[in-house]
Amino acid sequence: MNWTTFWDAATAIGTIAMAVTTGIVIRQSKRHHRDALKPVCVLVPDEGLDTFARRDVVQHREEPNNPTKFFLVRCAVKNIGAGPAVKLKLTMRFPPNPIAHPEVELQPLGAQQSLPSPIRIPVFLHDNFNTSDYQFAPGGVWDLWLIYEDLYGNVFHTRHTKNPQEPWARFGEGDAAAESKLSGRTDAE
Repeated sequence: MNWTTFWDAATAIGTIAMAVTTGIVIRQSKRHHRDALKPVCVLVPDEGLDTFARRDVVQHREEPNNPTKFFLVRCAVKNIGAGPAVKLKLTMRFPPNPIAHPEVELQPLGAQQSLPSPIRIPVFLHDNFNTSDYQFAPGGVWDLWLIYEDLYGNVFHTRHTKNPQEPWARFGEGDAAAESKLSGRTDAE
């Protein structure tokens, strides 16, 4: 083996090492950039509401002379993250009912921006979520899910629950169905 062959082999190995290192640096830079612009949306209950009891956060409402029914969520939505939240929606779940998921799309929120309280979520009654379900839902078990994306299309969610045994807000990546699978919960629980 002569000196030229050795030098060529060392150069090839060095080039491969530089390519791998460059790929790692680019990947870390993307992750850092994504984390630096991550939105975090939360529900902020109205003043005077007991967030530990959480009993008055969700109410059902009907307007006179209007057949439309809706839930009133007495919370503001605030983006406490560093980046904008797009494709923002608020979804309600009523365990153990696997069908009822009333939701409303909300406007995008920039970092540190908020939407005022209360939020109206229209309700469409059907065989699996009837008038009785609608009237008793606020007094029963409910979860409120904020589902949103960052500028890169990554999906995040914040789950708020009526259960005072659990934290008011729990954050995660992916949509509500992904969180249910990760936590071992199913819609039927």
